[in-house]
Amino acid sequence: MKNFSVLFISIILIIIYEFEECSSKKDVKIEQIAGPYICAEGPHWDEKKNLLYFVDVVGQKIFCYNPETKNITHTYLKNGQVGVAVPILGKNNEFLAGSGTDLVRVFWDTRVDDKGPRIEIISKVDVGVENTRFNDGKVDPKGRLWAGTMGEKNYVPIPDKGSLYRFEYDGTPTKMISPVDISNGLVWSHTNDSFYYIDSFAYNIVVYNYDDTTGGIYNKHTLFDLKKNNIKGIADGMTIDRAGNLWVANHGGGLVFQVDSKTGKMIQSIAMPVSDITSVAFGGPNKDILYVTTAKDKLNETQLQEQPLAGSVFAVYGLGISGSPMLSCKIK
Repeated sequence: MKNFSVLFISIILIIIYEFEECSSKKDVKIEQIAGPYICAEGPHWDEKKNLLYFVDVVGQKIFCYNPETKNITHTYLKNGQVGVAVPILGKNNEFLAGSGTDLVRVFWDTRVDDKGPRIEIISKVDVGVENTRFNDGKVDPKGRLWAGTMGEKNYVPIPDKGSLYRFEYDGTPTKMISPVDISNGLVWSHTNDSFYYIDSFAYNIVVYNYDDTTGGIYNKHTLFDLKKNNIKGIADGMTIDRAGNLWVANHGGGLVFQVDSKTGKMIQSIAMPVSDITSVAFGGPNKDILYVTTAKDKLNETQLQEQPLAGSVFAVYGLGISGSPMLSCKIK
């Protein structure tokens, strides 16, 4: 009876949010496609296979969602909490993932669940530093993985313990930014000359000049300040649309918002049916579906009752905007 009540509330909430969205943005529809999980993160659209990958950080799992069949499979990584997982270029069923503080190669047939996949440790980060773990990551235009860490003990963030790393093609880490509080969203401009980055507790989005050949970054400046724009919560994961504008997950504020990457002005925001939005990615055959991951690990009992869909993965349709292909990583 309890499960039926939760299901009924979930259906009602989706209907309400679809109505509210449609009343302000006529064609926008929000649909729950997976979950809830403890902390869904890191959506990555594989355009070659038409599959969506994402992780459950706390559950130490990588998931694969097939939009055509609606089938969801997963694998478990024993090395620790999973912050990021991306497919390896030119390889079938091989992923590069950040698990605990290990950068690992994961061998997983995404058609089936696998609780004990073959895992190879490629390198380690934050050596000699206690209580850190991998968080968000993305692949740069040259196919190099960039992934950052954060300090955390008993699931509570510890400031100034994280770093952002760029990984060479052999997996060697190069520390790019340190210290950071919570290394989160990162994307590159379509012209390959700008790098956008989020350290969540800084409450802003910054932009660096980017050298596509060397992978170097320099001349940091603030593009968007959440507090000055009256946005509650923090900035989390981020992606970029075909026009070059940024889409940002608003953890604690229940929004996904779009920012002009040149002027730093907020273009629009989408209200989600839960408060803790963790990341976003464009996918689908036309890359016009915005996939949104969310979390429930920071919610109290009252909030969980009010947000039965917290921790779910959502698909947002009807934005009239498409994204660019997400890249697989190169690794020897």
